[in-house]
Amino acid sequence: MGKIIIRIMGESDIVDVTMQPAGTSKHPLVDGLDDQDKINLLGHWMDQDRGAALAKDADHFAAMGIIASEFMSRHALFAACETGANFILLTILREKWPVGSKAKFKTLADRVGADHTYLAVPCGAVQIDEIDDEASLKEAEIHQLAATLGFYKANRKRFANSSAVQGLIKQA
Repeated sequence: MGKIIIRIMGESDIVDVTMQPAGTSKHPLVDGLDDQDKINLLGHWMDQDRGAALAKDADHFAAMGIIASEFMSRHALFAACETGANFILLTILREKWPVGSKAKFKTLADRVGADHTYLAVPCGAVQIDEIDDEASLKEAEIHQLAATLGFYKANRKRFANSSAVQGLIKQA
């Protein structure tokens, strides 16, 4: 298996990381966090224009790669990488807190210092011939978002707090 790019798309930022092999998940920024906490932390980092700045910091960038790689390595889409896919679009977007459950969701967000909880949705895995070409990556991103649009429309209430999803639906 060659180089695999995971494009993390949050509410306001996009960061590309390289898929890391299993077992490289030790990092002080994520040690001791469960899977849900890691996704909420990554979502928080990728929201409110924090992602691009944090990605410039080696520690945060490494932690972003670890979280995305761990999540994708356990997802069914990872099997496509074993057959040649080398690009994955992973969205990390705000989750709407159901009426009556806000206290529970706030507790989850507070565990990592986030203002929201987040849902991780992989949009697909594809093979790109020019993996280091930004135009090829952008084209793959657009196709993967278009392929996932039906899911976002069907689940629009679950993503009601996500300005990114609402904008995507309006553009379609």
